[in-house]
Amino acid sequence: MSKLDPKDGKNFESKAFERHVQSSGDMDSIHGMSNFQITTQEAQTLGFYADTGQGKGGQGGPGTGKFVLNTPGMALEVLGQGLKVRDEGDITQLPAKQTVCKRGDYGVTCENGDVVIKARNITLDACGGGNKDGQIFITANRLVDVRGPDVKIQGEKFTCRATQECDIVTNGFMKMQSAFKIDANNASKDFGAMTEVLTKATTLNVPKVGEKLKAIKDKVNVPSEEEISGALGNVQDTLSGLLGGLG
Repeated sequence: MSKLDPKDGKNFESKAFERHVQSSGDMDSIHGMSNFQITTQEAQTLGFYADTGQGKGGQGGPGTGKFVLNTPGMALEVLGQGLKVRDEGDITQLPAKQTVCKRGDYGVTCENGDVVIKARNITLDACGGGNKDGQIFITANRLVDVRGPDVKIQGEKFTCRATQECDIVTNGFMKMQSAFKIDANNASKDFGAMTEVLTKATTLNVPKVGEKLKAIKDKVNVPSEEEISGALGNVQDTLSGLLGGLG
């Protein structure tokens, strides 16, 4: 189908100016038939396009007319200069710009660039609109860095898994509280009697009243020089016998 044969059977319209062309009924556009399109000498395009059928495969929909802005350089919007500057702590809504998607998805793609969002407060909410499948995913190839004077994570289930190492470092107090602790039981299952080792390592050895300290008892029972000499003689005799047997 050529450019001069719009799919709705109406006439193709075009008006050329020195630096741009205004047209309607273009069929060579990748966005579908144009209802209104402006193309500039800098390869910039702004257009409204007729029903493209996007998203209608088995889903239905009243219409999928499209708006497209295409520019090889930057698109800049400066908004809200006349709005009120709110005081600190004032969280009332005062929109300077709103994007509302009644249906479908919202995507931002930077193929070779960064995404930077700066604001007084930032809220990510995947629970609104009767949504029962709200999920938030954060994925990075190198680093995910979360910083703040007060960082909280709350949920019915929290999992922290590291395939190489896990470090928890604090310059102050560290508090851990649980209704049921199973780490020692799992350690015993995997590594043997780890429960006993953990119990001894975390139990204070406080002597009872009147009980002699083990260190003093060991000092009292130090063997005499004669006992040490006799033990060494027995060891030497044993070694001599073994060497003689080998010879």
